[in-house]
Amino acid sequence: MHERRIAIWAVALCGSISLGCSTVAPMLDSGALEVNGYSYTGGKATQFFNFPKASVEKAVREAMDDLHMRVERETHDGVVAFVEGRTADDRRMQISLRPQQETTRVTVKIFWFGDEPLSRAFTDRVGIRLGALPPQAIPETPPSSPEPNPLIPARSKVMDSEVLNKQAEMLFHDDQSIQ
Repeated sequence: MHERRIAIWAVALCGSISLGCSTVAPMLDSGALEVNGYSYTGGKATQFFNFPKASVEKAVREAMDDLHMRVERETHDGVVAFVEGRTADDRRMQISLRPQQETTRVTVKIFWFGDEPLSRAFTDRVGIRLGALPPQAIPETPPSSPEPNPLIPARSKVMDSEVLNKQAEMLFHDDQSIQ
C-alpha cells in the first residue's frame, strides 16, 4: 500500500512537471542578445530588452522624441510603468514597461487597431537608444500604415458637395410628389 502511494505521487509529480505551465523566465547566459522576443499580435507590439526598467524608460522617451511622438501622461502601478502619448499624426498610443527579472517587457499599442510598421520602428529605436542595436539614422517621417477602422465606411471618391446636392435634389423631388 505504501509503495502504491509513492508510485501515485511519482506519476502525479512527473505529470505536473511535463503538463504544467512555466512561471519562471528562462535563464540567460552572458552571451545572450540584448534585444529579443519581438512579437506583434492584436494590434500590439511586444519586445523584451535585457536592461533594467529605468534604462528602458529613458530609452522609451528618447525613442518617442526621435519618432516625433509626444508624452501626454506617465503613471505607475506598482513596478509597471505606463506612458500615454500621441504619434506624429496625432493618434493615441499606449506603452507599458514591465520588469521581469533582468529584462523589461515593452508593449506598445497605437490607436485602436495598431500600426505594425510604426510599432516596429518604435521598438527598434528603443533598442538603438539602449545601445543594443547598431546606430541608424532617425527617419524624417516615421513609417506608418494605420489600419482603417472597419466600423467606419471608407469615403468614396465622390465629392461631398456632389453627395449633398443629390440628397437635396431627392428631398426636393420627394416634396413635389407629395403635393
